[in-house]
Amino acid sequence: MQALLHVFGIATLLAQGTPAGSPASSRKLPMEPSAPASERHPLLLGSATAEAILAHRAVFRDNLAKIRLAPGLRARWKAVKRPFTLVAVFGSWCGDSHRQLPELMALDAEPNPFIEVHYLGVNHDKALDAALWPKGCAPQVVARVPTFYLFSTGPGGRHKLEGSVVETPPREGERMAEALVRLVESAAKAQDF
Repeated sequence: MQALLHVFGIATLLAQGTPAGSPASSRKLPMEPSAPASERHPLLLGSATAEAILAHRAVFRDNLAKIRLAPGLRARWKAVKRPFTLVAVFGSWCGDSHRQLPELMALDAEPNPFIEVHYLGVNHDKALDAALWPKGCAPQVVARVPTFYLFSTGPGGRHKLEGSVVETPPREGERMAEALVRLVESAAKAQDF
């Protein structure tokens, strides 16, 4: 596991732009400063895949294994036939991200070809380079993580921010997967772009 984390740490450094002439291994990986030294993990920063997130920390895998989607939820997700981009901004260090991000992963286990999902990892300051946002999606100011931003795709590839879910589902007792399906469904019903 240590070797796997090291590989993802090197990939993170390369994605951040390791200075020319300096080996990536000579730079220190960003770490979780608040955790005891024995529990610190390198942070997963920038663009990531669901697979990389699951490999990064066991808590993501453990939480994904516990998720049981409500009947019909995945069918509603797959029934959307309008193009969208869903950007999930998360902190690999964040407890809310540990709980909520696997909900999206469970929902997207059988991807909808009309919904393009992107994962962007941030540090504790939640700063995110504008170049990391998917092409055509206006960079957003991130105040809390996780935040899920939904963009519709219109004629000519133009993107419009349709809405977001910040940190936890907006309705009492609602699961994040349900909140995301509701967000996508309501945006799909909107006629004006």
